[in-house]
Amino acid sequence: MTEHAVPSGAGVRTVLIHGSCVTRDAFALPGEPRFRLADYYARSSLASAFADHGLEGVDTAVIPSAFQRRMVERDLAKTFWRAMPTVQADVIVVDLVDERFGILVDDRAGVGTPSAELLRAGGISPDLHRVVPGSVDFLMAWEAGRRRFMAEARAAGLVERIVVHQARWAELSADGTRFDYQASADANHLLEYMYGRLRLDLAPHQFVRVPAHLVVGDPDHRWGRSPVHYVEEYYRTFLDLLDRATESPRR
Repeated sequence: MTEHAVPSGAGVRTVLIHGSCVTRDAFALPGEPRFRLADYYARSSLASAFADHGLEGVDTAVIPSAFQRRMVERDLAKTFWRAMPTVQADVIVVDLVDERFGILVDDRAGVGTPSAELLRAGGISPDLHRVVPGSVDFLMAWEAGRRRFMAEARAAGLVERIVVHQARWAELSADGTRFDYQASADANHLLEYMYGRLRLDLAPHQFVRVPAHLVVGDPDHRWGRSPVHYVEEYYRTFLDLLDRATESPRR
């Protein structure tokens, strides 16, 4: 076993997520004995999480939910990047679904992720530049974030703990309702490009992808109908695949 590999037969594995609800919801299922969620960073593009600094003058106190407020504050403070040297989790799961928000940039090159939660905060200047996902400017900023993420992970000895959840937007709901085909197609095209870039630094076994026939929206999902709110079998299968990917060392 290499120094930083996930230990084999270690029982419950602790998991840190940098991603979205498509990963977090799996760990909320009842009766899951293999993993324990240690931390969760959401609403944060890699382009923002690994930028030098956040947007200035944002008042998060007006965000009513403590969870949502914490997510925004962490994105703006670049907490994930700064905390990487002290990460203790056995597994770091990354998904890129929240890249759908793009980024906001101020005139001092501060960066934030324009989630609905951030946009509810006070002090959001109308002069901020919104960089839409898939644009040239976004891809350049995201690539800089990806490179910094991998450099910081390598420096902290965390690369072998990373698992990428290759989530995709669903085109169909379990009740037969179709989502916006073009929106799902565009989102998935961008996701596949970004997953490809992550493959430059990670091994094939560090990618987990649920079979396409399970990428189905749940019309009764607790967060509502959405192409990224899946049926329960999707999450159960993801956990099984994650278990296999992390149950034993690869060297």
